[in-house]
Amino acid sequence: MSGAGHPEHRANPGMNAPPAGARTSRFWSVLGILLIFAGWELAARMMGPMLMATPLEALRSITLLADDPGFWTDSIDSLTRIAIGVGTGCAIGFTLGVLAGHDARLRGLLEPLRWLLMAIPPVVVVVLAMLWFGLGSGMVIFITILMMAPGMYVNTVKGMRMIDANLLEMGQVYRFSAWTRLRHIYLPALAAPLTAALLIAACGGVRLVVMAEVLGAESGVGYALANARSTFDSGRLYAWVLLILGLVALLEFLLLQPIQRRLTRWQEPSHA
Repeated sequence: MSGAGHPEHRANPGMNAPPAGARTSRFWSVLGILLIFAGWELAARMMGPMLMATPLEALRSITLLADDPGFWTDSIDSLTRIAIGVGTGCAIGFTLGVLAGHDARLRGLLEPLRWLLMAIPPVVVVVLAMLWFGLGSGMVIFITILMMAPGMYVNTVKGMRMIDANLLEMGQVYRFSAWTRLRHIYLPALAAPLTAALLIAACGGVRLVVMAEVLGAESGVGYALANARSTFDSGRLYAWVLLILGLVALLEFLLLQPIQRRLTRWQEPSHA
């Protein structure tokens, strides 16, 4: 009997094509971006060049910024603060989350601190940090660490408490080392919540660093934004805004989302 009568042997011409839903989503995303720029153009024409530059003027100002030596200094300072602040904050939150996921006493001990850090407005933390550290990188990095750690901690604790107890028992029976348990039991189970938390932390960390620099730094992107605002240079101001959005887009779409898809690939249903 010919194999053509069996459905499982029939070729599916659309097997490798992207789902229709994905194509539709991309279409509406592009349309949304175009609407944002159209609204920006309309608002700029209504408000005037002193208050808001047009998208084209902002793009032209980016080329002028690139020729300014201070542009690279400010950019490097901000990127360094973002890397140190977000990286350290996420590492602290992850470590405490793993420990608290194992020990209910430690979890209860850290709960008031977690609530305090997540409830206090970031602007209050900025003001206090300026009093304690003065202006500069120390203040910005301290604020970023303090604001990033709680989110990573909460997601790690939730992921730890959702790990299958049978897997943990297996690790004890076979006497897995701490590193083996972390690599083969905890990290696979925590991949989804942690990558989502890292995505939020990285994008939020950029906004937090820029805000802290606007309020109390002597260099960085936020400092350059404040200078452009004080001189009513709307072209330079919105050029920096576009560059910040570009950085967040690079972090999310070219770095963090591919990492998230790779780490959570095993959770996808088989297409065999």
